[in-house]
Parts: sequence; C-alpha cells; structure tokens
Amino acid sequence: MAQSLELLLIQFLMPDNDARRQAEEQIRRLARDPQVAPALVHHLRTAKTPNVRQLAAVLLRKKITSHWPKLHPDSKASLKQALIDSITLDHRFFARYLLPTLLRMSASEFVRFQFT
Repeated sequence: MAQSLELLLIQFLMPDNDARRQAEEQIRRLARDPQVAPALVHHLRTAKTPNVRQLAAVLLRKKITSHWPKLHPDSKASLKQALIDSITLDHRFFARYLLPTLLRMSASEFVRFQFT
C-alpha cells in the first residue's frame, strides 16, 4: 500500500483535473482500511516533497479518529512514537505542516488520539 499511496498522493496534487479525480477516488477507497494510518504516517515522515508530506498529514488528521479504535495496540504505540519522532527530529516540518493539522482537531479527537 505504501508505494501506491505515495504515487496517489503525488497524482492528487497534479493540476490535471482527471488525474486528480482518479487519485482522489482511489485514496478514498484506500482510506477505508485502518492500515492507511501507518502508511500516511510513513509518508508524512519520508516523502521527499513537502506538499506530499502535508497532504499525508491532512488525510491522517481526517482518518485517524475513525481508524484509531480499530488499530492494534502495538500499531498505536508505533504511530505515536513516529509522530513524536517527527516532532522532535524535524521541528520545522512540525511547525509548518503537522502542528496546524493537529490544531484543527477538536479537543475530543485530540484526547482520543493521545490517550487511547
């Protein structure tokens, strides 16, 4: 899923309406799977282009609350650690992309994400 998701994220950002629409539909289908959360975190941390990292962060924010209860506790722990590492290792990325995304979470979403 990871490699195909990265290509879809890149395609999603293209100016071509048809390509973007196709990518949007495929991302919508992939986003039904709870394993999209770890894949989005992976791209949020490793994508070469900032726009792809930002899009991954936005999609993660939209999907994490519905998928969080379905994830295995080990997956939850690794996701939390990956996000913490992202914050501490690249504070510029956090300040520019991830923090605004987290700030748009409602308080209940953030608490549920942080403590479950």
